[in-house]
Amino acid sequence: MRDKTQKLTESVDAPLISQAKAAEICGMTREAIHNLVRRKRLNSVEVEGRDLVYLKEVEVFAVEHK
Repeated sequence: MRDKTQKLTESVDAPLISQAKAAEICGMTREAIHNLVRRKRLNSVEVEGRDLVYLKEVEVFAVEHK
């Protein structure tokens, strides 16, 4: 089983994208992505004042909801 440090390191290294790019990938509006983040359906991270989402989560969401 992995320890918490390894999981944290993996999430730090995970590619992040803008909510606008996430909307493009999912075929949704940026507002819809923002609502998914607000409802905790997608995780976001603030980087230099921008709320970014994890690319892998967006890709999984896009496949599951097509």
